[in-house]
Amino acid sequence: MASTSLAGDRSWEYAGRIGVDTGMIIVGDPRYFATPDADEHPAKDWKAFLARRKQHRGIAQLHYRRGHAGLGVVVAGFGGDGVFPVYVRRDGNLVAEMRVDFLGEPEEESKRAGK
Repeated sequence: MASTSLAGDRSWEYAGRIGVDTGMIIVGDPRYFATPDADEHPAKDWKAFLARRKQHRGIAQLHYRRGHAGLGVVVAGFGGDGVFPVYVRRDGNLVAEMRVDFLGEPEEESKRAGK
């Protein structure tokens, strides 16, 4: 993982890129919903997922089957599809924060592309 700045802030490291083809991302533990044998699922299929999500200004809280929050957070409303850089900020060796930059391109990717 290469280090790069995010808007001049050297405390953020470039972690990689996330591809988006649905105009939204989910932040959550994949163990709960990303595999067929997962403990929880936000919906039985894509159509049901879209119908069940209750967004407020492009953000939706996913709930466990029993109704409490914490399954995940859906973020939309950032302009649509594309490939977006992801950055992390550390506290010692631990990742303290994650940031997805929906408006920019990572410095490292621009260098590789010869820009």
